[in-house]
Amino acid sequence: MVDPQQTESIKTLMEGIHKNNIYLPEFQRDFVWDVTKTYDLFDSLVRDIFIGSIIYGKPSFEITVREIDSRPRRGKGSRAKLMLKSFSKDEIERLSQINNFRLILDGQQRATSIYRALKGIDEVWLVIKNDDELSEEAQEKDFRERSLEDMLFEFSGREDEDRLSIKLSDAYSISYEELLEDEMKAKFFDSLSYTAGMDELEEKGVFRKYILVARKLIGLYGSEKLLSYYLLNMSTEKFALFFERSNSRGIQLNFIDILAAKLYSGFNLRGKIEEFETDNQGSYYELNREIIVRAIAYIVSDAKEVDKTYILTNLNHEHFNAHWDEVCVLFKKSLDYLYKENIILSQAWMPYENMLIPLMMFLRELNGNDFSQMDQNQHKFIIYWYWASIFSQRYSSGSNEVIIQDSNLLRIVAKKQKITDRIVFSRLKPQIQSYEDVLSYSKKGSVIYKGILNIVNYAADGLKDWSNTSRLSASSKLEDHHIFPVAFIREAYKNDEIALSLTDCVVNRTLIPKITNIRIGKKAPSIYMGEMKNHNQSILECLKNHLIPEEIINGVYDEFYNDFLEERAKMIYDVIKIEIWDQQKQVIDLFYAPPVNKQSGNIKIFATYHRKRKEATYDIDTQKVFYEGAHYSVSSAADKAKEDMTGKTNTSTNGWRFWKYIDEIGQERFINDFREANS
Repeated sequence: MVDPQQTESIKTLMEGIHKNNIYLPEFQRDFVWDVTKTYDLFDSLVRDIFIGSIIYGKPSFEITVREIDSRPRRGKGSRAKLMLKSFSKDEIERLSQINNFRLILDGQQRATSIYRALKGIDEVWLVIKNDDELSEEAQEKDFRERSLEDMLFEFSGREDEDRLSIKLSDAYSISYEELLEDEMKAKFFDSLSYTAGMDELEEKGVFRKYILVARKLIGLYGSEKLLSYYLLNMSTEKFALFFERSNSRGIQLNFIDILAAKLYSGFNLRGKIEEFETDNQGSYYELNREIIVRAIAYIVSDAKEVDKTYILTNLNHEHFNAHWDEVCVLFKKSLDYLYKENIILSQAWMPYENMLIPLMMFLRELNGNDFSQMDQNQHKFIIYWYWASIFSQRYSSGSNEVIIQDSNLLRIVAKKQKITDRIVFSRLKPQIQSYEDVLSYSKKGSVIYKGILNIVNYAADGLKDWSNTSRLSASSKLEDHHIFPVAFIREAYKNDEIALSLTDCVVNRTLIPKITNIRIGKKAPSIYMGEMKNHNQSILECLKNHLIPEEIINGVYDEFYNDFLEERAKMIYDVIKIEIWDQQKQVIDLFYAPPVNKQSGNIKIFATYHRKRKEATYDIDTQKVFYEGAHYSVSSAADKAKEDMTGKTNTSTNGWRFWKYIDEIGQERFINDFREANS
């Protein structure tokens, strides 16, 4: 009945789906993975971390199947109906023999994620490390000898302007369409932001790297990566990744558990966690171990590192003894601030807990480590930053780098200094740009779904309980209640596909404690809300507080569910517009200052490589670098410095992204930023 386990390549999987030889049974659940899981999936593939096996089936009976989900995640076509197709027993037998027809019985989330990434439905970029970010072992290798794992910085939803990036779908197109090098350059490479400002020679060197990375990706697509196997002799990071991405008898381990074992002799991490939980029992503080540990890493590394590799490799018991208590206080005070300002109702519904770290570092810079010491403009910035970060999904990918960027940013604001990098604000562009966009979110795991529920609480200055009009607190056990009950929609709108598809839409949800005194079932909103009015005469005040049109209680919307959604979506969008879009210009005016243009003279520059540092001087007038007693072009000076630090010759380096300087507010910047600011 079951064939021995076999292997197939990603390319074979793609061809099977493309040629309509691979389908899903009609009864399979929908594709639900957030795009961040796709990033983790490809990260695992590159690192040879086990991702599980796909199980196919060849049925011996007639069956209806559906296509792999290729719809956009939001906007036009996102709610289109997936194609269904029925096959008779004879058709299945014939197709199985001729075309290797098969159904995905298990593993459709992984298979669909791979398909969507390589077809470009989901934008997934491989971002590679700059040379000075590589491990020493990788730096010793020639570029073409480095593996994708050696070079991998992260998988992301956008190109990294400071690192060479390649979209997975572009590499697949290069392979599938058998493009020549000049076609690759014109179609994909020339549009990269990373190459802006490079001269012809630098761009040529980067293009060669681009080609090599593309070939390595194509090699990945052609290799047998769906094979199940055991992992042995792993590095510390892989050890942690393995346990994070696998379950042992239902218990999922985290890299913090491994860290606890490492620190145990000098710092009882588990004991400290238990102590925190005991001391704060009955409070609304829920200790997030990773937040505390990453915050300590940020402090110890002098604002440079928060990733698990650094934590597992460099942090020791002395660091935790020195900073644990301080960071726990910052953690609690930051939560207090978010609750007090009605920014969150509970940690469980907080869209990004990682955002606590920048907030903690902001607080650490304030006088007395107290939020009462910030002025009105700083408060305005924090509110804008918080909501804009959520609705731009800023922390959905590459969160370690974002944590560092935002922690540095908020420290600047705490010191009442100006932000000289305007790109900070362009990164905070919300994805919701109209009320129709609000209707696109229905998955509880979505950050924007949670953000919408939270911003309604913020706009209301605290949500009220429908049962008694009291203000909901952090101790309230909240659920995202359906305003129009599911059973009612399925019965009353059974022939309305649009209404049915929007049953779980966030616009039809609001955060309240579970309603225990009313049996809702299939009741229309006007009926069950009318019954609630018998218990609470101020129910209309509650509805207004939750941005729910008050007419709903009179039955106006019972037969017009789609109209209700449109009206409430407009109300929610107005809040988003007021709190983010309308605040942006004022925040920029208050906190942005263009970098000081320096048209002549010299600036001190430096570079680090192989854990060594070299210093030089950049002549603004001639754009030459004075290094070790001689003048060079920017890139030639970089090559010479690398040779001095590594002993290797014949290197080719983009010097504009090799040499750095310290700007007016103490940030490390590439001299390419200086060149652009002064051009």
